[in-house]
Amino acid sequence: MRHSKLAVILFASLALAACGGDDAAAPSDARIEAATEAASEAAEAPAPLPPLPTGDFRITAVSLGKAVDEEGQVVEPLTVFAPGDRLHAAVVAVGSSEGLTLSARWLAADGTEVAKAGQSLSPDTPTVTTFSIAQPEPWPPGAYQVEIAINDRVVETRTFEVR
Repeated sequence: MRHSKLAVILFASLALAACGGDDAAAPSDARIEAATEAASEAAEAPAPLPPLPTGDFRITAVSLGKAVDEEGQVVEPLTVFAPGDRLHAAVVAVGSSEGLTLSARWLAADGTEVAKAGQSLSPDTPTVTTFSIAQPEPWPPGAYQVEIAINDRVVETRTFEVR
């Protein structure tokens, strides 16, 4: 989409220049460059973020581990995992909201998304939301992170390592 806006502006500028007429009516290189820069900036503008949830909902803890208890809490918090481990991120929150989406995005060190999951909530009591991930093949050794977001706004990040 960025390229199509830029192409339209450049095409329109070239078409005007090709129409002939006096040189004062032809777009100058400076005008073409300014239009190109404006189109590029507009195309790169980030999409607006979704609204924050209503109410006083907030995350109080995020822990990573290999196992969770019956309430979804991590049994033993860890930051280092083995290549074959199943990983769990337990997100503890308090407060209420009329509705929100809580999500976890698992990333490799280079920023590549490994997995993403979300859950719609309308909490009115403290909650524990657990996100779990297991790879069909062993995890490659290295650094990773999980981003926890409320309505696509990252509010917590945890790093971990696979050895």
